[in-house]
Amino acid sequence: MNSETISKLAEKLYEDRKNIEDKSQKFDAQAVYDILDSLEVLRKPIKEYFDMTEDDYYQNESDHRLTLQNPDHKLSELHDRVQVNHVDGSLAGHKINFTYNHEDPYASGDYKVKTDINLVSFAFTVIGAVYDNTIVADVRNSVSKDAILSIGLAAHAIEEWQ
Repeated sequence: MNSETISKLAEKLYEDRKNIEDKSQKFDAQAVYDILDSLEVLRKPIKEYFDMTEDDYYQNESDHRLTLQNPDHKLSELHDRVQVNHVDGSLAGHKINFTYNHEDPYASGDYKVKTDINLVSFAFTVIGAVYDNTIVADVRNSVSKDAILSIGLAAHAIEEWQ
């Protein structure tokens, strides 16, 4: 996987977002999963996390950015998302600082697919831009595990919604 693949998927998702929202176009969740797995930020393939309990993830891998309130619930039921929204620091010095915010596609009660589409697209735009200008290890060592999980959870929710 390379930075161009990440950036192209981000661009494609942005361009196709309305068609995905109105269900006239299928969302390719596997393309998202492939990118997340290739980044090797998480210890396991992303799909293995969907049936994991919140408590298991919290105890074994979380960087504690996600709001986990139901220890026995599966991660696929989680509503909180950590969105990659900005990056600063020094690419040349390999000191990269991603910043994050929280999103909840269920905030109004019903699932808002637009929130998750935007989360995936924007996160890949930021991650792709960093990866394009440095080495993958810099991304791997700097980006939040919870943010990577959130991208996967968003893709899974979109896939299930369709």
